Amino acid sequence: MEDTKLPKKILKEKQIFRGYNNAPMKWSDIKNLELEDDDIIHSGWVDDDNFDYHGYWNNQITRMVEETDEQFEKRIASNKRSEEEMKKRRYESYLRLKKEFEQQ
Repeated sequence: MEDTKLPKKILKEKQIFRGYNNAPMKWSDIKNLELEDDDIIHSGWVDDDNFDYHGYWNNQITRMVEETDEQFEKRIASNKRSEEEMKKRRYESYLRLKKEFEQQ
């Protein structure tokens, strides 16, 4: 039986390709990449008055990959710190409320 309380590695988004152009993405822009079936391809026009033609094409390819050991450890440590901080805040709130209601 698997312990559901143990943290597991999660999937993270990884940028495979990013490009900003005055034209939509073409096959020649990405044909050298080793794409996978689940890769997500984004290509769209972004209106922006600070660029020529008042915008640009934002082209991205992302892939979901398992987080590295370092990312996993960092996330777990961050979650633990957050949990401890929330517990501390709840206790402080409890003490304030207890004091407030004891005075009544």
